[in-house]
Amino acid sequence: MKRRWIVIAALAGCALAWTGAQAGDAADEARLRAKLGAETARAVMDVVRAAAADSLPTRPLFGRAFEGASRGAARLRILAAVREQDQAQRTARAALGQAASPTEITAGAMAILTGVAPDSLTRLRAARGGVSLVVPLVVMSDLIARNVPVNAASATVIAAARSGLADADLLRMRERIDRELDRGAAPPGAAASQLRLMLEERARDRNTRGGPPPARDQRGER
Repeated sequence: MKRRWIVIAALAGCALAWTGAQAGDAADEARLRAKLGAETARAVMDVVRAAAADSLPTRPLFGRAFEGASRGAARLRILAAVREQDQAQRTARAALGQAASPTEITAGAMAILTGVAPDSLTRLRAARGGVSLVVPLVVMSDLIARNVPVNAASATVIAAARSGLADADLLRMRERIDRELDRGAAPPGAAASQLRLMLEERARDRNTRGGPPPARDQRGER
């Protein structure tokens, strides 16, 4: 259940990350003081300002603080959660590369917080190149939240990315895995079987449409 809450909170953070690294800091700082007290708010803002100085997203940091406050968590636990988010973002950017977008960093941090190893993020980047990793990372984290083992979830998404599955395919695969889990399937088997089915369907679609045209030689002959 805790992992599921991390996924939900980080999904919101991914959306908020688009608004810019420092959007709303003044208003949010005032809200922090009102909800957490001056001392805790000041400690949270120290983390936020350090993240902004390093060009890291700050909206997810505010999000963790406000989430904790809304759930009545102790102030020290809220501060620890904000620091955990900050460290996860730093780890995610190091794994994804300095060119990673704010939403990729936020989604990568979500994956780190659900137990994904940083090298899995690096391998996912290598598999997809410059294409956005937000959806693959969200799918990976959501599978883990559904009790698919971390290694199995990472391997499934990385294999899908290497096979060229697009974001829409990954989301469809996640829905199919969800249905299998709801029917009582074992999580590792559900992930592996649905990936295999997606790849088989993709191969059949290619065969139905016909393969690529025969290569021509330099004289233009077939």
